[in-house]
This record gives sequence, structure tokens and C-alpha cells, in this order.
Amino acid sequence: MAERLYSYNVQLSADFYASLHMLEVALRNKVDEALTKAHGTGWMHNGAVLVDAYQQGCVAQAQGILQRDRKAVTHSQMVAELNFGFWSSVFGRSSNHLWGPLRPIFQTNGLQRAFISQKLRDLRKLRNRIAHYEPILAQPIATLHQDILTLTAWMSVDASAWITTHSTVNYPATPIIISDPTSGAAIFDKALIGHLPK
Repeated sequence: MAERLYSYNVQLSADFYASLHMLEVALRNKVDEALTKAHGTGWMHNGAVLVDAYQQGCVAQAQGILQRDRKAVTHSQMVAELNFGFWSSVFGRSSNHLWGPLRPIFQTNGLQRAFISQKLRDLRKLRNRIAHYEPILAQPIATLHQDILTLTAWMSVDASAWITTHSTVNYPATPIIISDPTSGAAIFDKALIGHLPK
């Protein structure tokens, strides 16, 4: 059973990684397009745009990496080098002033900045767990996968369709690993054994 759980965790992680990659590419391209339109191509180096120290540090680090690797520090190279944490952070509370130009990148009604920020924060945590080879079977994986699809579709229907086409794993509606109601210990939900690889 342990080997089947491990194998399923690896399959889920690989599938999620591809989906998260597509979300990140769509997000960074749309954010850059919106902020360039509002503040020009120098927005990354504009202290009135990126007021958060974390964001400024990300930009400095990305520039340093490109210089170290002897790559041209162009705008497009910087966009590609900045990480998911940076792109998620522009929806944080400290960047509330950016919500005006960023809101239109999501093609849906009634959105609030805090909603997008929370969804991206949850997905960044999932991405970090996957990147560090940590188990994700106790996470609400079906909900998280749907969040990826929804956020991506609001930005790019084609990118969302790619995720759906290339997704190879059956996502159960509830976590595979749950808490024992008596002891609180993590246990395998045997009702979901059908989802595990043979």
C-alpha cells in the first residue's frame, strides 16, 4: 500500500507541475502586459509600482542571476526569470494600488483582489510542496486543480484547454490522506483505493 501511495503522489505531483507551469506562464504574461500598458516597460524598476521590499528583492535577484549567467538583462528575460512568488505577490495587500490595471486580465465578473491573492497563495504553497518532493495527498487536490483551471481560463481559454488536454491523472474529490477523528493522526482513506495505481 505504501508503494502505491508513493507512486500516486508522484503522478499527481507531475500532473500538477505541468498545470502550474501553464498557469504561471499565463499569469506572468498577462501581468506584464497590464503593468507595461499602465506604467511602461520600466515598471519593474519603478518604486511607485513595486512598493514591496520582497518584490524589489525578487527583481534585483533576477537581474543578478541573468548577469551571473552572462545573459542580456532585457525586459523579456526579466519576465521569464522572475518566480511565481513574485507574480503572485502583485495581488497582495501591499500592492492594492495595482488592482486597477490588473483586474481586467481576469475575464469574469465580481472578482476581488483578496480572492485572487488567496487562490494564488494556496497554489504557491502547493507548488513549493511539489518542488520539495513533499506529499500532497492530504491536500484538497481536486479543488486545487479546479482552481488552476479556473484562474487560467479567466486569463487564457487556450492555456486552460491545454491543461485539460494534457492532464493524465484522475483527481479524487476528497484528500487521499485524512485525519483520524479520534487520534488526529494522518490515515489513508480506504474508500479511495480505486484511485491508486495498481
